[in-house]
Amino acid sequence: MLLYQVRSKFTRMATLSPEKTHPVVGKDELIHQVAARAGLNLKETSKVIDAFTEVVREDIARGHEVRLMGFGTWNLRSVAARKVKSIRGGKQITIPAGKRVGFTVGAVLSQAAAGTTSTTKTPIMKANPTTPASPKTMQNGLNLKKR
Repeated sequence: MLLYQVRSKFTRMATLSPEKTHPVVGKDELIHQVAARAGLNLKETSKVIDAFTEVVREDIARGHEVRLMGFGTWNLRSVAARKVKSIRGGKQITIPAGKRVGFTVGAVLSQAAAGTTSTTKTPIMKANPTTPASPKTMQNGLNLKKR
C-alpha cells in the first residue's frame, strides 16, 4: 500500500493513503500538536497520551463508561448474534454474539465536525479600577466587572 506524506495548515505532517482523500493524524503527530498547545515536552506528552488510552482501555474492559463532556463517550455494547451471507461460498453463516466498544460523539465535537459554533455566550469579565471592589466582583485579586 502506497502512503503519501502531505502538509496542511492544521498538521505538521499527515499521512494520506490512496484509498482516503483526507489526512490521517497519527499518534506521533497528535503528540506534537498536544505538546505545542500544552507547553509540554514530547516525552511528557507521550506519557500523558499513553496513560489516557490505558485508563480508557482498562475502564472499558471493566464495563465502565468513559465520558469526556463535549467530546464523547466510550462504552461497551452487547452485539446480538446475526446471520450473514459468506463472501467465500455464498452460504449463510452465523456470527456469534459478543461485545463491541462504542463511541458516541459529544455536542462540541459534533458541532466542530459540522463547522458550526456554539450559540451560548459566556460572560466576559474586564478589570475596572474605578469602582470599589465587592465580594461578587473580586476574583483573583482583580476588580472585575461584566461588560
